[in-house]
Amino acid sequence: MSSTTTFRDLTVPTRDGVGIPFDLHIPAEPSGPLPLVIYLHGGGWLRGSRVDAEAARQLPVVESGVALASVDYRLSGEGTWPLQLEDVEDAIAGIPAVAAEQGVELSGRIALWGASAGGHLALMAAFAAAERGERGPDAVAAWFPATDLTLMSDAPKSPNARLPHFMAPGTVPPPFERLLLGLEDGVDGTEQLQAASPLHRAAAGAAPVLLVHGDEDALIPHHHSLVLRDALVGKGVDVTLITVRGATHEDPALDTPAILGATAAHLRGRP
Repeated sequence: MSSTTTFRDLTVPTRDGVGIPFDLHIPAEPSGPLPLVIYLHGGGWLRGSRVDAEAARQLPVVESGVALASVDYRLSGEGTWPLQLEDVEDAIAGIPAVAAEQGVELSGRIALWGASAGGHLALMAAFAAAERGERGPDAVAAWFPATDLTLMSDAPKSPNARLPHFMAPGTVPPPFERLLLGLEDGVDGTEQLQAASPLHRAAAGAAPVLLVHGDEDALIPHHHSLVLRDALVGKGVDVTLITVRGATHEDPALDTPAILGATAAHLRGRP
């Protein structure tokens, strides 16, 4: 018997009138009002789905005592930056009301959790809110996020860095970040890439951040989390970096009870 209950194919309204779908997972027998976690999938802003890693990653965190809304933000083929950020902001604003319509009682705490491109979006949403002096999420967990879009191909890598299991050896990744911003060939785009990078938008007053990164990640090197950690420390933001030794991008070694437990505790805001 499942220990979670799922509400499929819900929709949150967006500012431009195009609703985005999400699935809402809650514990089968909640013990009281639940903190809300909004999960953002990876895929280079180009592909991916809200059901990615659902059983291995999302549901174990739900079982720890949270409501988790897994969102399908619009991909780069559907529109360029900052559309994706706006979708996340609209999800933060709109999902609590939709959850209430389903009879789900929430506590008022909202946390963001994202992997890879989703980690980038979670960080950007938190930092944008802090820049505006608004209340943003109460916590952010970013797994192997892209933090500096100007260093997607030449960030320092571990000597043992490996591409993830879903990419064949010798594969050259597409310019995900340039597709996200709609940058044409021959256009430098450094200023636009920096403006869309968590490293360059790290803001004092942002929510506590948990970073999780494998030290053999060749797609988004561990360096991305190292430099963001240092920048957040300099801003006085509470930040923790968990380095997973020997892990590459989207490595199954990340979806372990220890890492998921630490992530769940950070998102819930209690042991």
